[in-house]
Amino acid sequence: MAEEHKRIDFLLEELKSDDWNVREDAAELLAEVGDPDAVEPLIETLNDEDWHVREAAALSLGLFEDERIVEPLIKLMDDEKPNVRYGAALSLSVVGDQRAVDVLRKATEDDNSVVRKVAGVALKEIENRN
Repeated sequence: MAEEHKRIDFLLEELKSDDWNVREDAAELLAEVGDPDAVEPLIETLNDEDWHVREAAALSLGLFEDERIVEPLIKLMDDEKPNVRYGAALSLSVVGDQRAVDVLRKATEDDNSVVRKVAGVALKEIENRN
């Protein structure tokens, strides 16, 4: 257990790297570890300057069943990069929270066809859960 916490601490530190590739990898690996202590730092990472990192954080958060991620992912649906909107929509589909319905409906008219498709799937997932 102590070894796992060392790994988590290392990855949390890597989220602060100057290299976006390192931050992206850290976000992805934190999801694999699955420790709930990673949720808040990953939420903060949704504001990263690099879209690759925002996308990785959004996708990673979808692996946590945690109410704290819903509102930040909803806000991310306005990101300028379609990859980031895709990541947020996919994670919102996994979480299945009703609060995401309005933003996902709007995303079914997104300029990007992949975002539109994932938003539609996400809406169906939420509908099936409720």
